[in-house]
Amino acid sequence: MFDLSGRIAVVTGASGGLGRQFALALAKQGADVVLLARRKEKLEAVAEELRALGVKCLPSQCDVTRQEDIQNAVALVIQEFGKVDILVNNAGGGASAPLELLDDDAWQKQIDLNLTAVFRCTREFGKEMLKNGYGRIINIASIFGMVGNRDVPVAAYHAAKGGIVNFTRAAAAEWALKGVTVNAICPGFFPSEAVNAEMLTAMGAFIQRSTPMGRPGTDGELDSTIVYLAADESAYVTGAIIPCDGGWTCI
Repeated sequence: MFDLSGRIAVVTGASGGLGRQFALALAKQGADVVLLARRKEKLEAVAEELRALGVKCLPSQCDVTRQEDIQNAVALVIQEFGKVDILVNNAGGGASAPLELLDDDAWQKQIDLNLTAVFRCTREFGKEMLKNGYGRIINIASIFGMVGNRDVPVAAYHAAKGGIVNFTRAAAAEWALKGVTVNAICPGFFPSEAVNAEMLTAMGAFIQRSTPMGRPGTDGELDSTIVYLAADESAYVTGAIIPCDGGWTCI
């Protein structure tokens, strides 16, 4: 069950953090993986980890806010593997600013990175999936795409991640009869490069107060969800928005 041997997976934002974890989870199930991110040296380090698992891994420098980079990445994947089966739209990031001080440039930067890039990657890689009548697209949204919060002023991030949630539903509905499923995962707080141990400690009271389980997520606790949505066994699941948040969004 959940055997991904022979599948080609593309993971954006894969040079560290959750992107690295997603790539490793897919590789452990046998998928060959294409790693996309801006930091070439870190990409190669992750690639070595995946190759040690016995799968093929192709790291490629790519800025997902640039349409040309995305198109080049698609061409590279098709040249190397002939197809793409799985796309994990993971690249993203947040910046904090009170709403009344949030300027237009900062707003647009968040929308471009967290929402427009997901649209463009889905469109360009999705074209190849539609040709083959098969695809698994997994968008990484956030709990902040489902609810607001009173402690961290990140309105642009909320807006972009909320956009991913409904974009996922729209894309899923359009492609439901074409063999391509589109789903989203909404993680809570997990350790990553952006959310390091120091930040998790500083936000400890906020996380504990807001999470029924009383803690942030840990490495590996997203693996089962990403693997399930990437596998053949989830063929009847599309347009699903799945929180992995210790109960954050249930209260």
